Amino acid sequence: MSTSESSSTQMRIIKHVLLWCIFSYFYHSGINVLVAMAHDAQPDYGLLSSIAYGIGFNVLAGHLISKYDKHWPLIAAAVIATVGLIAVPLVMFGKEGLMNGIFIASMIATLPVSTFVIAKIKQRISANTEQTQ
Repeated sequence: MSTSESSSTQMRIIKHVLLWCIFSYFYHSGINVLVAMAHDAQPDYGLLSSIAYGIGFNVLAGHLISKYDKHWPLIAAAVIATVGLIAVPLVMFGKEGLMNGIFIASMIATLPVSTFVIAKIKQRISANTEQTQ
């Protein structure tokens, strides 16, 4: 690998990591709104409804990740979820800003899975569309 190829790869990695960190902040903001809405809708089952709504939110976020990150969408999903649910609240609010551990684990696990499933569905749809034409 030449120096220019190595430099280009490094710049691509830096660009992606910075974009993932920015998206992590927005992911964190969306999750905060989702949790507040879940607790308002069903205060007795706040954690369960938050996880259920969070999975739906992760499907939407997975769609955006698979749409805009063509190189490393699964890595992007893992980084976005981890940074958005752990690093962002720690930096902004300290330990008090962290959510329930089960909720964090479920969101970090389901975002890459959602991204993978959405990407596979998009591939299948585009393959079916090409076959019919």
